[in-house]
Amino acid sequence: MARQETPGVVAMAPTQEGEVIIQEAVLAEIAHSEAMRTPGLVAPREGFVAGMLRGKRPRGVQVELSPHEVAFHLTVGVRPGVRIPEAANELRRRVAAAVAAKTGYAVRAVNVLVDHVAFGKGP
Repeated sequence: MARQETPGVVAMAPTQEGEVIIQEAVLAEIAHSEAMRTPGLVAPREGFVAGMLRGKRPRGVQVELSPHEVAFHLTVGVRPGVRIPEAANELRRRVAAAVAAKTGYAVRAVNVLVDHVAFGKGP
């Protein structure tokens, strides 16, 4: 019996013990977690409509899946004084390392969009 493809699901290679299936939302959570741990970065801005459309996925994360690799489109804000290219490179490194370590998938790309500078108080 052939396995049906399910949108938003990545299936790792089957082993003798069985198959591991990873939901797209899990990959998005890993990327979001690393983004929020990266020094100088903050959560992206989000309007009401975007929040409704996002559903339960983390804010500012889009995932592109292919059979053996994954790409991310991350939107973040930065704190004043942060060198954006350095912060983006650190974010790319963190996401690629975390996804590879936790899932075994290669990360093809981590695209970073900076949507604002967080001048006020808050996270």
